[in-house]
Amino acid sequence: MPVWISALGTAEPGTPFTREQGIAWMEPRLHPQANKERFRKFSERSEVGSRYAVLDLGSAEAERFYPLGGIGGADLGERSLAFDRYAPPLAEAAVRNACPEGVGRITHVITTTCTGSVAPGLEIRLAQRLGLDASVRRLGINFMGCYAAIPALRAAWHTCLADPSARVLVVCCELSSLHLRPGPEDDSLLAAQLFGDGAAAVIIETSSARIGTGLRLVRDASMLAPESHDQMSWMAYPDVFRLRLSPHITKSLAGVMPLISAQLLGADVPAATARWAVHPGGPRILDAAERALALPTGSLDPSRRELWRAGNRSSPTVLAITREHLRETWSGLLALVAFGPGLTADAILVERP
Repeated sequence: MPVWISALGTAEPGTPFTREQGIAWMEPRLHPQANKERFRKFSERSEVGSRYAVLDLGSAEAERFYPLGGIGGADLGERSLAFDRYAPPLAEAAVRNACPEGVGRITHVITTTCTGSVAPGLEIRLAQRLGLDASVRRLGINFMGCYAAIPALRAAWHTCLADPSARVLVVCCELSSLHLRPGPEDDSLLAAQLFGDGAAAVIIETSSARIGTGLRLVRDASMLAPESHDQMSWMAYPDVFRLRLSPHITKSLAGVMPLISAQLLGADVPAATARWAVHPGGPRILDAAERALALPTGSLDPSRRELWRAGNRSSPTVLAITREHLRETWSGLLALVAFGPGLTADAILVERP
């Protein structure tokens, strides 16, 4: 029996702050050795117009997390407590937006996050907030990074194939603003311009006929880029989770995109026969993916619009881009692709009849 994405919704916290507001707030908080000129250059090239944060940038809490002068700030314990406080309501908001008339019967809950590490985990907190049955099956997919939505969708899909009566709720929730670093390293300055907070929720279930969003799961793909394990890392330190980025990432990911396309569509099928929802790790990655797949100019505009609207929200982002595709009238195939440490590219192919 076909398996469908029957509902999809997203949520962001509070009100957005513009790129200019972000620069004005973060610049006095940069590390003393940070290069302010490079910080501004990264901002100009980010193609991020606005972002959202669970922290009120004018609050005393934000001052504790990011003090003036860029030295000190909250430790990882305080950041974990903040995640435990802010993530469940944001995740719930995404679910409510996906299912405005109620979630109905849910048999499994799968959550993804790489910006908080607490137990009981988000999957338990969310199930309780939604009032789900205590016997609901729960799975937390943690610390996989920006591509985690794809393994979560895959797990939900396989659950429905194994048990056609299953109805699986998948929620991706990331609070990257808790872990922005004010430098001095270039990758920290770059991340401070790209990442924002957000959540996305979908329901996966079987149906003999088209249901909900009308996106039917067709095929999946996964590729590890060779000799790239040290090009991206996301590590826990006493003060914060720290992101490390290599300048070789774009080239490595571009190299595996044709292989992803071959897995999803077939070796001799042009990538342009499908639409593409590509995770915007940054504007250069989108440019490289478009070239590697030989896509017409503008093919990745939904990804660029989401990057501009709310930045890179890590794992929820590819689902927000999917929602953006659904705003348009079309039928056919859509490839969801996201990237993360490994380096890995993971993908799901869906069809809109």
